[in-house]
Amino acid sequence: MAVLTGAFLPFFLKGNFNKSIINFPHLVERFELLTIITFGEAIVGLTHFFDVTDFNLVPILVFLIVITMFGSYVVQIHRLMQHERIERSLRLMFSHYFIIISINLVTVALELVHSGEVNYWFVSILMIVSLAIFYISILVNKQYYKSGVNLTKKDLVLILAATLCGMTVILMFISNLYAFLIGSLIITFANFEILLMKYKAHLND
Repeated sequence: MAVLTGAFLPFFLKGNFNKSIINFPHLVERFELLTIITFGEAIVGLTHFFDVTDFNLVPILVFLIVITMFGSYVVQIHRLMQHERIERSLRLMFSHYFIIISINLVTVALELVHSGEVNYWFVSILMIVSLAIFYISILVNKQYYKSGVNLTKKDLVLILAATLCGMTVILMFISNLYAFLIGSLIITFANFEILLMKYKAHLND
């Protein structure tokens, strides 16, 4: 409790704060590095899906889920955000707590599936909640977007529609491994594609 209080208390404290003492680009760089390490650990933790003696689509789908999550993070945090700024950066800091937690929970969900002895309702809900936390956590950083970049209502509708579509696939075929992975991939790939199109549109402006 003391750790959680110490971590989140600054978000609720108001007062005069000298923003110039915060090196925002350096802070982003540190959080990006921490997130990259977490994704790397996720890949290492999921290597047991890759069995050269029993090749199938499962490891490919697992890898695509993780890589499209990573792609979404890179586009949102590294490409769309304006790093050269003077900002207290509380939103960036606290959102990354949940980004790291959600990546680890996705890894846990996939490892539980690999174990073979699992309650698919539990794992499916865990995956859906983890992905929702991940994308909400990266999207809340939209306030740091570069000039001319905005997260529109159309973008949010597309994101919500893609997420609901993926959830439907997962829950309609609750005990099917491929449905679980394909539904998860629909969510991660669609979100990545939406953010990537936003970045490409910004480059063309």
